[in-house]
Amino acid sequence: MNQILFAGFNALAFGMSIFLVAAGLTLIFGILKLLNMAQGAFFMIGAYVAFSILGTGSSSFGFFLLAALGAGLIVALLGLITDRLVLTRLRHVDYHYVLIATFALMMVCNGLVKLIWGVEFVSVNPPTVLDEPVELGSLFVSRYTLFIIAAGLVVYLVMEVALHRLWFGKLMQALAADSWMAGLLGLNVPLGLALSVMVSFFLAGLAGGLLLPNQSLSPQLGDSYLLFAFFAVIIGGLGNIRGAFVGSILLGLVSSLNTVLLPDMPGIAIYVALAVFLFVRPTGLFPSRATQAEPASDEGGGSLARSRIGRGVWQVLGLAVAAFAASMPLWANEGLLFLAGSTLVQGLFALSWNILFGYAGLASFGHAAFFALGAYLAGAVLRYWPAVPFLATLLGAGALGAAVAFVVGALALRRMSGIFLAVLTVALSEAMRVLISYSPLLGREDGLVNIPRPVLHLPFAIDLTSSAAYFWFLLVTTAAIVAVLWWAMHGRYGRKLLSVRQDPERAAFLGVNVTGVRIGAFMLSGGVAAVAGALYAPWARIVTLDEVHWLASTQPVLNAMLGGVNSFWGPLLGSAVFTVINYGTRTLIGLSELIVGTILLFIVLVAPGGIVGVLRSAEAAWIRRRGGAAAPAAAAAAPGAGARP
Repeated sequence: MNQILFAGFNALAFGMSIFLVAAGLTLIFGILKLLNMAQGAFFMIGAYVAFSILGTGSSSFGFFLLAALGAGLIVALLGLITDRLVLTRLRHVDYHYVLIATFALMMVCNGLVKLIWGVEFVSVNPPTVLDEPVELGSLFVSRYTLFIIAAGLVVYLVMEVALHRLWFGKLMQALAADSWMAGLLGLNVPLGLALSVMVSFFLAGLAGGLLLPNQSLSPQLGDSYLLFAFFAVIIGGLGNIRGAFVGSILLGLVSSLNTVLLPDMPGIAIYVALAVFLFVRPTGLFPSRATQAEPASDEGGGSLARSRIGRGVWQVLGLAVAAFAASMPLWANEGLLFLAGSTLVQGLFALSWNILFGYAGLASFGHAAFFALGAYLAGAVLRYWPAVPFLATLLGAGALGAAVAFVVGALALRRMSGIFLAVLTVALSEAMRVLISYSPLLGREDGLVNIPRPVLHLPFAIDLTSSAAYFWFLLVTTAAIVAVLWWAMHGRYGRKLLSVRQDPERAAFLGVNVTGVRIGAFMLSGGVAAVAGALYAPWARIVTLDEVHWLASTQPVLNAMLGGVNSFWGPLLGSAVFTVINYGTRTLIGLSELIVGTILLFIVLVAPGGIVGVLRSAEAAWIRRRGGAAAPAAAAAAPGAGARP
């Protein structure tokens, strides 16, 4: 009986911890329809601000509460600045770009935290009065655990009363229902939106201060809390505070049952439960009107046009880059050659993601799962079954990635899309990471190390064990895959994908099997990502859990957005540029994330077409100055001109 009660207290404490973070997340979505991926980062900033006030020693309960409130106020001011600089520009943007922009904001915050507070792990003791157990009959429970439960309940009750009984809540509800009509009725819409943002960020900072003694303080603090907060608001229903509260408690109960029933695999039950829940009830327990429809805009320069002279320029540039890359083993050192090979792999990975996003209009934020499938498969085969032909391993990796993508797509795409599909892919990726971490065959948390490079057994043997030989093989294989994808995306299949992205209802009316096309795109994308992973394993000679972490799924997003998601070649160009930036800032702790996040944020807000979009605009301006005819974008504006340079 005591074990059940103890598990119940732990479940409630874990659930309330999640709710304290999820409260601000669901509030800002309910009002602004923005799913803020930077919420975890501002939660982390609140924890660091409270730490700067408290220090590492013991403190009084009153001083602890003041520090938490102070952290909330400071983060609220940061939220006001963020709203003025970033969020106001995202209120009428496609949700895909909102997710990517707020992720870039998260990178900026993480970089700033590392620059200001460093990367060391710090532990903070709870206040003296909470640092003792309390006896409840024959059960001893931490007072801090009871405090977290009470804090979560208080925050929930205050928000319930404020949102449903007070003028502030009435204002918020009016803005959430129709901000334009609220303005016509004389309500101060800018003030209401600013207040909602500040309250949301205040809740994030307050949660950081209150939960500070609950875990070690580090720049990775916000990641797991953000993920679980996302899960809670998805289960409860986006934009519904009661739903977030119930969803958080359910996650706490699932986690507690996981500890009791599956102690050898902690955490796996949450991801499985979320996946099952999304399949059964994708709109959540308390769906709001905000989740019923999602905009299908083509923000960010989604023109299907191609430039008059762009194709020739790209062909010449591509041949020059290929010749330069082919010569690298003859003069480049090992480090530079490894970066070049990794760029090829990351470019192929980004290209696979952009098949989904740029062509089919679907967003996957767990795409690293497919990459890791191929990487672990190739690593295991090369280590344990070296007699298997490597080309067969690559084909097997592609088939495995496509098969898993088919299962996920066939089950998910008929019932969900948009944010729900993105969260599902994250959950499946994290579930895979947990499973791999407990697999002896795959090296558990140490991963697969010392992966040998293969020997191709054709009519003649080709030894790929040297870096130069494998780089040439990598270059040729990547070029061949890219050529096939270019042919597919610029043919009938690519035009069908683009028609489904632009207007799925009209495409269905014209006889296109929209679900089938999307599942096919999912399979193609997953298969190519798995092949990229299989090529990477013998190149890096090590595969770890970092390859399957949900944050690794952001790498192809960054590369594609940087280069331009509305161009076939954009992800490849973005991968090359990102590698140069990453290499140039590799020794600057925190500065690398700050620079990359700022660049990505700038692209989303100012030049959503990416580098290719900027080049196209420059070309159009040059033609106009030269007295050319119409701008290239207008020259191919007719429907069906879907080939993308």
